[in-house]
Amino acid sequence: MNRIERLAAILLLLQEHAYTSDEISRRFEVSRRTILRDVQALSEMGVPVIAREGPGGGYSLAEDYRTEPLPLTRNEAFLLLLAMNSLRQLSDLPFKREMTSLETKLRALLPQGELSGAHDLLANVGLDVPTRKQRAPFLEELLEAAQNGRWLRMVYHSAERTSTQHILPRQIYAQHGLWYCAAYAHERGENRTYRVDRIQAIEPPAADFQSGPIHQALAYDDPSHPEIRARLSSRGADLAEIEPHIASQMQRIPGQGAELALRCPPGELDWYARYFAGLGGEVEVLAPAGLRQKMAQLGQQLLDRYPER
Repeated sequence: MNRIERLAAILLLLQEHAYTSDEISRRFEVSRRTILRDVQALSEMGVPVIAREGPGGGYSLAEDYRTEPLPLTRNEAFLLLLAMNSLRQLSDLPFKREMTSLETKLRALLPQGELSGAHDLLANVGLDVPTRKQRAPFLEELLEAAQNGRWLRMVYHSAERTSTQHILPRQIYAQHGLWYCAAYAHERGENRTYRVDRIQAIEPPAADFQSGPIHQALAYDDPSHPEIRARLSSRGADLAEIEPHIASQMQRIPGQGAELALRCPPGELDWYARYFAGLGGEVEVLAPAGLRQKMAQLGQQLLDRYPER
């Protein structure tokens, strides 16, 4: 991004709300001094930049100042098209029908030369989003409920059973090609994460439903939660890097693999037992004792299923 492009982008950014020079510098990955010079340049060009000091301060524009939308560059168009191509790989999307109209509008806004250049870049770049057969038909309902703070009554089919639960959706996100809903679960009295493709039905709660107080959930890594400690071989560490949460807690040891230390809610230990069991001999779980016991049980189940002959 050259300076002219950055000045235009800063101008559009300040139309949203106030930003500090530090926030702007982090966004554009340049020094704070560079941003101060850019703001000075905008002021000299007649742009009414307002600087406020103290908490809640920063740079903003006069309330009545607006600019016309600026044309997209080839690289900006490429990033938008790349994101859209990646979203299409998901089995479902919120507002999926609007995707076609969005792309049509985008193409109409771009000069043919910029559009052609963006497609040339797309031919050499891609984001790998796993293709899944599982459908997630309730995304828009969950998103609306999360936005409006609205309770839902859902029928959910987990790996163990089918149950009816009342949830207050908080966030919808995609990971590894699947959609998830982070929500507060009324019956459990805690925050839970649900796979959207496992939701079989959604409807408003009954008229007499009382949500009651929402308990403040402990952080995932709260000090009161059990600590998982493990050693991984070099290959095991390479495999574990696929899981973002685990990768961020690993400490690589040159030539020896890695050590892992993290805390998790007690209810997550079953998941970690299955995950580490999948790594086989590439991992040695040191603690907690409850997790080691769960892995021993999994190992015994395998021995029972595949006895020596």
